[in-house]
This record gives sequence, C-alpha cells and structure tokens, in this order.
Amino acid sequence: MNLEFGNVDEALAGAHHVREDLFFYEGNTHLPLEQHASLAEWHPDGKITLWSSTQTPHYVHRALAKVLELPPSRVRVVAIPNGGGFGGKSDIFNHEIVVAKLAMITGRPVKICLTREEVSTATAAAIRCLCASTGVDANGCILGMHSQTYIDGGAYGSYGVASTFYTGALRGHLPRRPLSSIPVRCFTNKPPCGPKRGHGTPQPRFGVEIQLDKIAEDLNLDPVEIRKQNLVPPHSMTANWLRVGSMGLGPCIDKVVEGSDWYNKFRKLPYGKGVGIACGSYLSGAGLPIYWNDAALGVQIKLDRSGGRRGFLRRDRHRPGIGLRCSRFVVADVLGIDPVDIRVVCGDSGPDAVDLGSYRSRVTPW
Repeated sequence: MNLEFGNVDEALAGAHHVREDLFFYEGNTHLPLEQHASLAEWHPDGKITLWSSTQTPHYVHRALAKVLELPPSRVRVVAIPNGGGFGGKSDIFNHEIVVAKLAMITGRPVKICLTREEVSTATAAAIRCLCASTGVDANGCILGMHSQTYIDGGAYGSYGVASTFYTGALRGHLPRRPLSSIPVRCFTNKPPCGPKRGHGTPQPRFGVEIQLDKIAEDLNLDPVEIRKQNLVPPHSMTANWLRVGSMGLGPCIDKVVEGSDWYNKFRKLPYGKGVGIACGSYLSGAGLPIYWNDAALGVQIKLDRSGGRRGFLRRDRHRPGIGLRCSRFVVADVLGIDPVDIRVVCGDSGPDAVDLGSYRSRVTPW
C-alpha cells in the first residue's frame, strides 16, 4: 500500500535541508487490571449465551455464529464491565470460542480466565521500524515528508491490517505539504499483532518527533519554534485530506514553555544538564466497522406504561470509560426529565442492533 499526497520527490529535491533517519519502536503489550475471561452457558432450547470481557461483543457474536454454525438469533453475547481494555479486548479470542463449544458439548456452564502470561501472549502489539525522510526550508518549515514503515504483523490477520493502514493514514499532521507513506506488514511466526492505544499511530509520531529535534540541531533552530510553525491550523485540512476542527497543541506548547522557563534554560544550562520538549497530535476516532450496517451507532429510548420511568437503551455494547453511562445526562437535558429516571441498558447483543464496539475514543463525544 502506497499513500501519496502531492509530489514528494520534487519537494525534497527543492528543500534547503533533508534529514534521513531510521527509527525502531519496540513492541509492547497490555496489562489490564482484569485479565481476559469468558463464561458460556448452553440452554436446552438450543441457544448459547456468552459473558465475556470484550470491547466488541457484536464482532464476537458474529464469529461465534459462524464457528459454532448456529443461527445468529441463537447466539447472545453479553459484554461485562471491563477492568481495562486499551484495545487489547477488541479482537475475538480463542477462549471465547472454546468455552462456547465446551458448553454445547457438556451441557454445563464453562468458564476460562487467562493468566497474566497468557494475556501478554494473546495481545502482543507489533514492533515497528520506521524509515523517514523530511525536507525543510532554512527556517525549519516542513516542505515534504516520506516514510516507510515495516510492521511485525505476526501470524494471521487480527488488527494488523488496520495498524498498517493507520501508520500512514493518521500520520498526516502536515497542513497541505506533500506527504507519502509506504506501510509494509510482514507476516512472522509470532502471535498476531493487535491494537493498543491508537495502534499504528503513536509509533510513526515518535519517529517524527525525534526527527524534528535532529533537524533543529542541524539548523541551530529552537525545537519549540520548529514545532509551532509546523502545526496544523484549526478548521483546516491535513495533507491527506483529513478535516481538523479544534487544535489546542499550540496553546499547550505555550503553557509548557512558560511553566518550564524554556527560553532561559534551553542550551543555557551547565554541561550534562538540559531541557527538551516532545509533543504530538493526531486525529482520533474511528468509523469503520468490520461489517457494514446502515447505522454505525444509535439509541433506543423506551417509556414504561406509566410514562414516568424511562429506559434508555444504547447500541454501544460496552463501557470502558467512554462516557456511555454519563450519556444519560444528555438525554435528560433534551427530554427535560430527571437523570435519575433514566436507566441505561448496555452490554448485551440480545435486545439491540449491531454496533461497532468501543475503541479508538468513539461512542460518546463531549
């Protein structure tokens, strides 16, 4: 896959200074407070219910129906409140399939809880190797950027394909500058790489931050100023046509500079002591499902027979701190009723339509 926006070769050829670097980002994994666990029960009427610590119950529901060869109407997935997810519970895991199948065979409830070691093995995040070339003018304004990212994708698919895409698609923080990216995913005899905290996005940003420091040193420029002049302005478009609304990184940098007394310390402290700055921003959120449906996210509001007690049903299936429970206040404000009279029902694939799941800062924007 090659993402290219503008003539990067021409931009680099006309640059005052071009910096080429190779960066290595070590792989890491999750350590949620609560390990992965699943419980399944087979019912005499030929239906299966799975309770699981998952961020994507509808994806699990779809996988169970296919693997167990059951009609989707006979499969119910309940997402329990998570003790930490971070993307590590976005995938469909073997133990979720195993407990469901064993419950069908034995007719008894079956539970599996992974150990800490098993969680680390099952949720490995990929290693990235980034080759970056950046061209700037004499004042450090970026004229063009080219990068090539190699991803240790492990075996099989998982979310490695998405990680590969994000390394290029969400790295476009430049305002209308030529940009190209070639993400490369390598299959290796390792556990599949999976999502973790904006997978595929912090890694190339890490490389860009270091390269900006190196360029500032090459040209004897202030690293604060080189960052500020390359910020995306609010209400604009990035080089790869992503729309930016608010942009608070500039004021944030100013606050840090003021609080740290930057201009009186940078390159002015005794040998062996110093101050540095690092920052980064990227567009957050996701709207792409594994399988398409007419509505990515919706709600159902039901009234009881007295008209006094309201039940607010949300299509999102899980609540790892993304504002689902607090959304009752939004509904209460719109309907003019007491938030106490709203009951939020979530985490159950049974009574509601499909949903994309809880990941990448989606669900309830504030």
